[in-house]
Amino acid sequence: MIILGIDPGNYNTGFSCIKINNKQPILLDSGVIKSRKKPDNLNKIYNGLDSLIKKYNPKEIALESSFYGKNPQSLIRLGEVRGVILLLSAKNNIPIYEYTPQQVKNAITGYGWADKEQVMIMVEKIFNKKVKTADESDAIAVAFCHFLNRR
Repeated sequence: MIILGIDPGNYNTGFSCIKINNKQPILLDSGVIKSRKKPDNLNKIYNGLDSLIKKYNPKEIALESSFYGKNPQSLIRLGEVRGVILLLSAKNNIPIYEYTPQQVKNAITGYGWADKEQVMIMVEKIFNKKVKTADESDAIAVAFCHFLNRR
C-alpha cells in the first residue's frame, strides 16, 4: 500500500510517497511543488499532485492540518490549497487523514514541539535520504505519522 504525504503550502507544497512493505515504510519519492505566482499556483499544485496520484496510485493521503498564524490572508490562501487537495481526494476516491503539526512532530521525533531542523534530522535518519527543504521533510514526516497511526 502507498501513502501520499502532503505538507500544504501557499507556494511550496511538500509531498512524499511511502510504500508499506512487510510492515516497513519505504520512501519512493519526495520533493516540493513550487509555485510563485497567483492564480497559476493552484493549477500547478493540482497538476503536480494529480500526476503523483496517477504515477503511484496511493490508497490513502496523509495531510498536515492547517493552523492559524498571524496573517489571516495566509490562512485563506492555505485554505485554497487544501481545497485543491480535497478535490483531488474526492475525484480519485482516496481517503484523507489529517494530523496536527504536534502529532507529526511527536511521531517523527518523540517531541511535539520539535523544530524544523529536528524533524529534518530524524527524517534523514529514518529513511536514509538527504532532504533538501523543510517542506519536503514535513511531507515525509506526515506520511510516517500516518504509517505509525494506522498500525
